Amino acid sequence: MAQPMRYASYRPRMRDLRVGLHHGAYCVGCCWALMVVLVPLGVMNIAAMAGLAALIFLEKFWYRGPQLARVAGVAFLTLAVLALFQDWLLPGLQSSMTPM
Repeated sequence: MAQPMRYASYRPRMRDLRVGLHHGAYCVGCCWALMVVLVPLGVMNIAAMAGLAALIFLEKFWYRGPQLARVAGVAFLTLAVLALFQDWLLPGLQSSMTPM
């Protein structure tokens, strides 16, 4: 409720533009990394993008969102470290040593 109450104090003349710019800047400022991830992920794997979007939705609107965010962060960091050392995790990134 804090955001709508803040917007109510804007002058009526340019209120819609200011609200849109403020909310857009806030959204990009807090979620720019997720937006950067979702664009290429949506091009490569639509199911993975939908899963990540569902995770983001739950983080934002579920009452246990902060705990879910921490668990997801640890899980993704663990997967990133494992991807450096395990070939089975990212099979498409293996170099093929067969001659042409």
